[in-house]
Amino acid sequence: MQDLKITLHHLPNSRSQRIVWLLEELDLNYELIICPNKIQSGLKFPTLLIQQPYADIHTLTESSAIAEYLCQLKKQFILDAPDNMYWNYCFYKNYADASFMPNLALKQVFAQIAQQTPWLLRFVSLAFKAAFNSAYLTPEITKQLQMLDSHLKNHIWLAGNQFSCADILVWFPLQASQSALLSFTAYPALARYLTQIQSRPAFQTALLKGHWSTEEFQRYWQITQ
Repeated sequence: MQDLKITLHHLPNSRSQRIVWLLEELDLNYELIICPNKIQSGLKFPTLLIQQPYADIHTLTESSAIAEYLCQLKKQFILDAPDNMYWNYCFYKNYADASFMPNLALKQVFAQIAQQTPWLLRFVSLAFKAAFNSAYLTPEITKQLQMLDSHLKNHIWLAGNQFSCADILVWFPLQASQSALLSFTAYPALARYLTQIQSRPAFQTALLKGHWSTEEFQRYWQITQ
């Protein structure tokens, strides 16, 4: 593992921030390439390049796949089947991008369409955005937040007492929800959970290395309200 070369292509304030954080938690040596523009780079974020000495470079995308690979590499932040919280671990590590994030992404898509519509016609796209949000997206995200809040009222981490990659993967959509929904204040267990995450030294280091901007992130997601 010492000779393994790891390179991460990262877009600031994107979901690839989770992989910067994971690399810091795992204390792995890696090269971080920060790409300021998604369109110009032509890459998908995150993109991880792995190379062993005198071997081909392997490219891995998709945050959950990268997280699985890195955690298996170090045998950390993963649970084995005999653990009584294994089922929660399996569920939440896949739930983040399979169910939780798509609803938030749709809210962002409709918000961007509304902003980019010529002002003479903007009322149409704004009306459509408001209708779709109220009829479907906001109720669905509310259900998801209620489920997470209920779970975290009784558990320190998503997999019980043990911090895992499920926590790293769920963090981003949960952080986005805090800015996207005014009702987020109704979930005290989620607020406690985010504060707990923010207290981790590796998380703070990753924010600095990943060029994270809280103000820019909040501004990006607040337009979906």
